[in-house]
Amino acid sequence: MSYQVIARKWRPQTFEEVTGQEVVTQTLRNAIEFDRIHHAYLFSGARGVGKTTTARILAKALNCHKSDKPTVTPCKSDDPHICPSCQEIAESRSIDVLEIDAASHTGIDDVRETIIESINFNPARDRYKVFIIDEVHQLSKPAFNALLKTLEEPPSNVVFVMATTELHKVPVTILSRCQEFQFRTIPLQKIFDRLKLIAKAEKIDVEDDALRELARSGEGSMRDAQSNFDQVISFSAAKVTAKDVTGALGFAGSDSLEKVLSSITERSPLAALAVVDDLISRGHDLRNFCRDLLGLFRDLLVFKVAGTESTLFETAVFSPDQMKAMAANFTEADLLRFFNSLAETETSLREAAHPRYTLEMGLVKLIEMGSVTPLESIIERLNAISPSESMTTPAAKAATADSAPPEKKTLEYELPVSGTQRADSPHATGARATTSASGVASERQPSLSSTPASLAPPVTEPIEDAIPEPPDDDIGFSEREVIEAAMPVIAELRAVAPKWEPPSVSAGSLPDEYREHVEESKLDSWYEQKLMWSGDSLMPMPALREMFEKLFGTQQRTTVTSGTVNSTSSAAAAAPARSVEEEKVDLPDLGPEATEEELLAYAASHPAVRAAVKVFRGKIIDVRRG
Repeated sequence: MSYQVIARKWRPQTFEEVTGQEVVTQTLRNAIEFDRIHHAYLFSGARGVGKTTTARILAKALNCHKSDKPTVTPCKSDDPHICPSCQEIAESRSIDVLEIDAASHTGIDDVRETIIESINFNPARDRYKVFIIDEVHQLSKPAFNALLKTLEEPPSNVVFVMATTELHKVPVTILSRCQEFQFRTIPLQKIFDRLKLIAKAEKIDVEDDALRELARSGEGSMRDAQSNFDQVISFSAAKVTAKDVTGALGFAGSDSLEKVLSSITERSPLAALAVVDDLISRGHDLRNFCRDLLGLFRDLLVFKVAGTESTLFETAVFSPDQMKAMAANFTEADLLRFFNSLAETETSLREAAHPRYTLEMGLVKLIEMGSVTPLESIIERLNAISPSESMTTPAAKAATADSAPPEKKTLEYELPVSGTQRADSPHATGARATTSASGVASERQPSLSSTPASLAPPVTEPIEDAIPEPPDDDIGFSEREVIEAAMPVIAELRAVAPKWEPPSVSAGSLPDEYREHVEESKLDSWYEQKLMWSGDSLMPMPALREMFEKLFGTQQRTTVTSGTVNSTSSAAAAAPARSVEEEKVDLPDLGPEATEEELLAYAASHPAVRAAVKVFRGKIIDVRRG
C-alpha cells in the first residue's frame, strides 16, 4: 500500500478524537443522543481545525449500520468489523453522502444538478442523505438564492452540512436557516500532545523542543502542524531535533531572535546586521523572521503585564525564565514602541524591492529607539534646573497650592486730578484709591502730579481694556459691583478728556429721523460678553437711577466699605444730583438791549438748548435774536 501522509492517516474518526473543539462535539453528540437533529449545520473557523472532519463524523454517526438509529460512536477506520457505510464515508466514496467542493461548483447549474434535482430521491442504502458543501462562501449569489427554499424545508431524511473559512461572505438568509458552530483555533499544548501521540505510535525519535516548535508552526491549525511534522521527518535522518525543524521549515530559530534582542539591549547595530546576513545566506524568508520577532516582542510585553499567567504566552519561543531575563532590560513603553516600529517594517516588506535593506533599516531603527530618553525624565531634569509651573506635575502643583499662603487679590485704580476738583476733596492730592478683596479702602502715595486737565495726555488705549476682567469663578457681578468698577474709569476719562460728556439719559429729545440703528458685531459681542459676566438677565435694573446719578453727576466722593457704596455730590451734598430733564431752571429776563453775555446765559439755561448740547455733545458758539 502506498504511503499515507500523517494528516490523512491520523484524521479523527470519532467525536472523542476531535482535538480542541469540545463545545461543538458535545453539542452534536447530545443532538444525536436525544434525537434533536437539525436539517442544516454551518461550520465556520480557521483552516485545519476540524470542520470537514467533524462533518464526516456526523454523517457516519447518522448512517452507521451497527445501530438501528443514529449513534454517537460510529465505526473507526481501523476497526476490522467496520460497517460498509462508515468505510465508504471515511474513503469519500459513499453514494448517500455527497461532498461538494463549492470552489469548483459555484454556479446555479451545479447546485440545481447536484442538489435540487436529486434531493427528492430517497437514500440508496443509508438512513440519511447528507450533503457536505465545503467552502460554501464561494457559491455565487444565484446559487445561494436557488438553495434557499430547499435549505429551509428539505425532506425529513436530508441533512446539509456546510463549512467555510470566511463566514462574513455567507448571506444572512443562509445563516438564518442553519445551526451555526464556530470552530476555534487549537491551543498549542493540545497540538503538542497530539503530535507526541503520533510520534509514539509511529515510533519516531523526536525531541520535545522539536515537537513544541512544530506545534507553534501550526499557528492553531492541527493539519498544518501535522504536515510540517511530515516534512521534518523526511528531512531528518534519525532523531528529529529543534535544529532540524528550523532548518526544514525555514524558521530563523530562537538563537537568531536572541541575537537581535541582545543587539537592541547592547545598542550594537553590527550584531543585528550580521543576523540579517546570516538569514540571507541560509535562504530564509525575511518576512517570516520579522513576524517571529513581532511575536517575541508581544510575548515579552504580555509577560511583563501578566506575570505568572502562563496561559497568555504559552506560544512563546523561550521559557518563562529566559523571558524574565530578557524583559528586565525593557519597559512596557519600550516594547510597545518596538512592536509598532517593527509592524511598519513588516508592512513595508510586502512590496519592498529590496527586502534586505528594508529589514536592516528597521532593525537599526529599533536599536536607535533604545537611546531615546523618556519625556518624564526630561521634565524632571528641567524642573531641577529651573522649576516652572508649566512643567510641574499636577501632584506638585497641588502640593505647592496647599503650602503657599492665600493670595490677596487687589484692584488698583489711579484717579487723576481734574481741574475742576475742589481743594477739600480727597482726590485733589492725586491720591490713588486701592480696593482690596475685603472691600476696605486704603490710601497710597500719589502717583500723578496735579497737572491741569487741559494738559493731560489723551486716552490711547480702548475703554474696554480698562474695564476689569470678570472673576475666575462662576459668580457674576452684582449691580453695585458694576457701579464700583465703572466709577474709577469714568473719573479717569473725565480727568484726561474734560470736554467729553456722556450721552443724555433720555433719547426722547431727538426726532425719529435722527435715530438710526447701526449693527456692529464687535460691539454687540463685547456688550453681550459684559452682560454675561455681570449675570444680567436683560431686565430693568432697580438701581438704574442710582447708577446714572453716580456716573453723570458732578465730582463724586466714593467710599467702599464691606461691599456697599455711599456717594455724595460735592456740588449738592444735601440732595442727589438730578438729570437735565428733572431740573427746573428759571430763565433770565431779556431786555431789548440784552448783551451777548446775557444772550449766552439765556441760551445755556434754556432746556431745549441744553438737551441739544447733551445729545450732540456740542457747545454754544454764537447766539442771535430771532
